[in-house]
Amino acid sequence: MADELANRITNELKDRLPDITNKNVLAIVNDVEHPTFYTKLLPNTEQLIVFTESSNIYKQLDEKSENFQKTPILNCAKFNNAELQNNLFDVILLIKSFNRLSVDEKQKMLKNLLKTLKVNGQVFVYESEWSKDNENHLNNPVDLIHYFNSAIITENEKYGFEFISSRPLRSYVESKQESFHICYIFKKITKQDDHATLQDFLDQQQYSTRGVLSYERIFGSGFVSTGGPDTTKEFVESFNLKSDQHVLDVGCGIGGGDFYMAKTYGCSVIGVDLSTNMVSIAYERLMSMSANKLKVSFEIGDVLHHEFKANSFDVVYSRDTILHIADKMSLFSRLYGWLKPGGQLFISDYACAPKNEWSKEFEDYVSQRRYVLLTVPEYGKLLESVGFKNVNAQDATDKFVECLKMELTRIESIKDDFIREFSSDDYDHLIEGWHKKLERCAKGDQRWGIFRARK
Repeated sequence: MADELANRITNELKDRLPDITNKNVLAIVNDVEHPTFYTKLLPNTEQLIVFTESSNIYKQLDEKSENFQKTPILNCAKFNNAELQNNLFDVILLIKSFNRLSVDEKQKMLKNLLKTLKVNGQVFVYESEWSKDNENHLNNPVDLIHYFNSAIITENEKYGFEFISSRPLRSYVESKQESFHICYIFKKITKQDDHATLQDFLDQQQYSTRGVLSYERIFGSGFVSTGGPDTTKEFVESFNLKSDQHVLDVGCGIGGGDFYMAKTYGCSVIGVDLSTNMVSIAYERLMSMSANKLKVSFEIGDVLHHEFKANSFDVVYSRDTILHIADKMSLFSRLYGWLKPGGQLFISDYACAPKNEWSKEFEDYVSQRRYVLLTVPEYGKLLESVGFKNVNAQDATDKFVECLKMELTRIESIKDDFIREFSSDDYDHLIEGWHKKLERCAKGDQRWGIFRARK
């Protein structure tokens, strides 16, 4: 059984790793029980330089050096004390070697990595410990992303890291219900002062941490989508989920729906979201539930660039998220491929009137939010065009309006508590926003669609 799990982990790590074939690779390996396990991942490098601070790890790697295509250069030393050539490596691997460092050591390591990594080179990070007992350890997996995002060096040009993805090892989630064996990928890029991605926009504007937590108070605990726990329970009940099934939640937010499905049905759930702020909150909630042993994990990244194996999921679920995605055809094609034959697709999403009927106010709203909206019939036809069958595209604006009114009643009932936790300005902003949604629905500009289909 242990060997079977080890093989699954090895194969999954291989799938997560950047391409290292015939590349110059730096590996920093510490705090691992079986270091030779990682030699299986690195047999085909052009040049491999390994740093470890453990004499035991050094000895074990040295004994297995014949497993490599070319003999690696092994160093029993601190990486931060080394002097390496600039722009030398195509790929850098940090295996359980970042969280253990102090804040100052982390910052020094990141600058050293930027110097020795080629532009567009990638850093692969694997960590599994998120202790709150040691000040040198990170408390939340998203904190690691913030460290990388803040690292900058200037050598003729300004360089930094671009975050690519954060993904857990599903082998641990499925076999041990351990959700925090996490792999990250970053890329060295030339930094521009005006560099702003959709992720930056979401995290800094609509989904700031404060904004997300205030949304939660109006939607309901654990939720940031229309109807909160009530619509989630209603919709999910129709899936007839079983404990051996797998669900993909696209735009998982802070994880309330994923926790509900895993707790209620015992199924395995993967939540994916582009917003680091959303997933940071989801991680906090998941850590507090560690005793429950849920088969839930979260991934950060652009779902248009994520890869899952074909026919992996029994259900693909998405709540009020796809409005952010312009290339819906590519997305739906990917979702179709990831679903098992006969698998179910469920989406709720903002929709709209035909564009030639939009008011100027609605145009400005959609532009400011960077939404990409379709009419309900257009949405349904697009799903059919990529191969989905039994497509049911329902205009559920009446239900949306009902939910908006219910949410207003909820927030008004806790006005004083909300203002104490946030502010009167935050309260007024939410109230105004919900009334404007009701006005847009009454004018016919804004619609809400519920979409069901099968593969």
